[in-house]
Amino acid sequence: MRGLGSAVLATLVACAPQVNGEGASLELGTGSWRFEPITDGQELELVRGAQGGWHLWLSVRTRGLDDRTPLRITMQPADESLPPRMATATMVLDPPNADGFRDFVGFASVVEDPGCRVGELMRIEASAEVDGEVLVTERYVVPLGGTYPPPPCEP
Repeated sequence: MRGLGSAVLATLVACAPQVNGEGASLELGTGSWRFEPITDGQELELVRGAQGGWHLWLSVRTRGLDDRTPLRITMQPADESLPPRMATATMVLDPPNADGFRDFVGFASVVEDPGCRVGELMRIEASAEVDGEVLVTERYVVPLGGTYPPPPCEP
């Protein structure tokens, strides 16, 4: 399945709209106050939220997207043992940096059954539409228990 996802991603990027001669782009990262790129297999700390749930901090780096562009985030175990959990957010983008990229920072992506997800490889996908084309980026990450770990998994 992962090979298929890479082929779809390559096709979507190849068809991406042009912005000042460069393709529009979307990169998934982490960070609660600044964008930090992530790599496949990277460990991310689960964070206990103020309302008692747990989440992962996600951020995206974009080029060619406008403020208020809807962002769709899906998360599921990499083995697809559970259906994807989807959330949407309206991106409020930082001003462009020197390279023309804009960041949407600090999206709290809620993790259901967090005790069961600790140490499990998870697939996170972010997508947004620009000029009728859908940009997609995904990463495989491993949630860790964090400073305030969630309760143990109850099957």
